Amino acid sequence: MNTLEDSFDVDRALVFGIGGSGDVVGSIPTARFLESMGVDVILGGTTWEPVPRDSRPGPRSLSEVVDYERISETVGMANGDTRTEDGLVFCESLVADHFERRVALIDISRGVREMTSGLRDACETLEVDLVVGVDAGGDILARGDEPGLRSPVTDGLGLVSLEKLDIDTCIGVIGFGSDGELTLDELNRAFESLSEDALLGSWGITRQVRSELEAVLDIVDTEASRLPVEAARGELGERTIRRGELSLEVTVPSSVTFYFETGPVADRSDVATLVRDTTTLDEAVSALRTGGYSIEFDKEKNRID
Repeated sequence: MNTLEDSFDVDRALVFGIGGSGDVVGSIPTARFLESMGVDVILGGTTWEPVPRDSRPGPRSLSEVVDYERISETVGMANGDTRTEDGLVFCESLVADHFERRVALIDISRGVREMTSGLRDACETLEVDLVVGVDAGGDILARGDEPGLRSPVTDGLGLVSLEKLDIDTCIGVIGFGSDGELTLDELNRAFESLSEDALLGSWGITRQVRSELEAVLDIVDTEASRLPVEAARGELGERTIRRGELSLEVTVPSSVTFYFETGPVADRSDVATLVRDTTTLDEAVSALRTGGYSIEFDKEKNRID
């Protein structure tokens, strides 16, 4: 893709929350934007729900999921009844129930190789010719040395998988710091580094989409995807999230989704470099630990303990 307008020429797009959990909500503005341009959109997200929403740390496998349609080894279509065998209801299931339409559920538990293969097969089966991975907050743009980085595994797997696909892909960032992982200065530096060659364009939350998101947020608990809606209402300023662990500032750009070419984002990311040639989730986690990264699943284990 050379510009955001290229996305208008596709027939069907998969737009999914690449950062896990409530990022599916942050994907809705992009879905509505593409639909307004005549593109058929499949909304989606990943199989990771964080503790304490899930009683177990880490992503779930599709082998644990019931009441869904399997599309490929790592992609299924969820409905309002989709859940794990032990009763975990995904954010994607809630969104599917709300809109009364199926939502893609992408299994990241099997690592980069199988996630990529499964996405490729699913895109062929579903006749998808564009995949947009939307990250709420913007930590997917991290270089890797930012001290607040908290979720490298999920973002790294998704970023590399999109980089490896044979069809058009791009990265969407909504919230501009709404996950509290990167500071505004760090995000500004990422934008400065990427904008000339990688920024495809941007799109804000309209009044109609804001109303739609407000209804979704009545049933889906998410902080990073909620703050862009507050920004769209003009509710700016300082916030704390993650039970008071993180502080951030909601700014005007928080209501805008910025779109980047996947390749330059991956090339800038040390996380992507470390996980690119891994074959399993355990290998990816090990590579990141060796690289000095704090792993989100370790933090979840500590919360349970």
